[in-house]
Amino acid sequence: MKRSKKPLPIPPHLKDKSIFDYIPSVTAKKATAAVSGVERVNQHASPSSADIVLQQSPIQQATRFPLFTKASKPDAEWRPFMSSLIDTVALVIDLRHKPLKKLAENNALVKQKGNFELQVLSTVSKKIKARVMSRENRDKLYIEASVSKYLTGQNIVGREELLDQCIALIDDVLPKMGLVPTPAERAAINAGNFEMKRIDFAMHCDCGTPDRAVALMTALRSLMFAKAKNASAYGIETVYVNQHSPYWTLRCYRKDLEILKSSRALPLNVYGRDYLMGKVQNCVRLELVLRARELARLGLNDPSAWSVDDAHKRMQKWINRLTDVEGVCPSVDRIKDLPAGMQTKLLGWLAGDLATFARSPSTERLAHKKILAVTGINIRGEPSVERQRSATLCIRDVFQQGIGFKDHGHKWERLLKGAEPAVSTVIRSNSKAGDAAGSQRHARL
Repeated sequence: MKRSKKPLPIPPHLKDKSIFDYIPSVTAKKATAAVSGVERVNQHASPSSADIVLQQSPIQQATRFPLFTKASKPDAEWRPFMSSLIDTVALVIDLRHKPLKKLAENNALVKQKGNFELQVLSTVSKKIKARVMSRENRDKLYIEASVSKYLTGQNIVGREELLDQCIALIDDVLPKMGLVPTPAERAAINAGNFEMKRIDFAMHCDCGTPDRAVALMTALRSLMFAKAKNASAYGIETVYVNQHSPYWTLRCYRKDLEILKSSRALPLNVYGRDYLMGKVQNCVRLELVLRARELARLGLNDPSAWSVDDAHKRMQKWINRLTDVEGVCPSVDRIKDLPAGMQTKLLGWLAGDLATFARSPSTERLAHKKILAVTGINIRGEPSVERQRSATLCIRDVFQQGIGFKDHGHKWERLLKGAEPAVSTVIRSNSKAGDAAGSQRHARL
C-alpha cells in the first residue's frame, strides 16, 4: 500500500497566542522535580553535591516550568534603570615579593587561605576580599577581585573602562600587603604592562515588575536549553551557558534576589545604598565572563587593548541572539512551506512523538536548521509552539524596553569617597551621629 505524502492538518490548539499568555506559577523547588536532563537545582550547590535528575526522554526539554497567568506591564511613567560595568577582573603583574606566609604575618588586613593564596580585605567591608597568589618563584603576583565591589562595596553601578580600574585595584591591594614596587615595576603597572586573566562585563535589564522579571527568566531558561549546547540552570534564578568553560561563560540571574542573600548583601556603609537597592529591583543581570584562553585568543590579555565599543558589540551579539533579531517568531502558519515529509515529522513531534527527529542525528541536524529558518520552531526545545512563541516575544518585549548600556563613571568619585571604612561604621552604629551620617550615605546618588 502506497503511503500518502500529503501533510497532516494543523491541530487547532497549536494556533499562536499573544505575549505574556503564560508565566510560571510554581516555585523553583517544585518545578525542578519535573526536570528531564541533568541540571543543578541550587545556586550555591557545588557540582559534587548537586541534585542529579535522570533524563526521561530521548531529547532534552527546554521549558520545565508551566506557564499560566499573564505578566503585568510596568506603569506608563516607569523609567528603566540601566547600568553596564566591568565586574570581576584577574590580572598578573611583575613584582618581586616575599613569601605569602611572611606577608600575612601580623597583618590584620591580610588573611592566609591555605599555602598558596592570600585574601586582602576591602576597606569597605571585611566580607569583601581580593584573592592574591604568587607566581613564577615570587616574581609575579596574581590579583583577582570584583573591582567595583572591592573599591566601593557594590557592583550595581560602575565603569566600563578597564585599565584605570585595574591600576586602582593594584594600588589598593599592594600597600595593604606591605609591598612597594620598584620604580621599574611601578612604571610597568602605570603603563598597563601586565596580563589580564579574566574580565567580567555585566549589564542589567530592568523588567519593571516582579511578574515580568519571573517571565523573562523563564523565557531565557527555555531559550538557553533550546539553543545552547552546554546550558545549565539553578531553578529559574540563574541560567548559564558554558558554565565551566575555560574560555567564556554567559550568566543570567536576578540581581535583586542576589543582594537579599546575607553573603551578597550590600554593606551598610555603601554610599547611596538604599537608592541602589531600590533601582536594581526587578532587574535581570547578564554577565559575559571572558577567561584567560579566550582573552589570549582575542588579544585582550593586554589591558590597553580593551575597547568599550568592542565590549558592547560582544554583549550585543548575545542580546540579538536571545531576541532572535534575524530569526522568525515561532509559528505554525509557515509549516506548509516545509517539504511534505518534514511537515509530517514536525506535526508528529508537536503532537508528542519526541523521538521523531532523534532517531537519526544527521537528519535531526538538517531538520533543525530548516524548520528553524522557515517556521521559527526549535525542535530541540519545548514541543509547544505556544510556549516557544511566548518565550521569544517575552524576551523581545522586555529587552526592548529595559536593556541598555550605561556607564556610571560620573558617579565613581562619589562612590569611592562615600564608602566609609568598615571600622568607622562599627563605631558609628551605636551613636545618633552615626544614624545621621548613614542617612546622608543612603541619599540619592
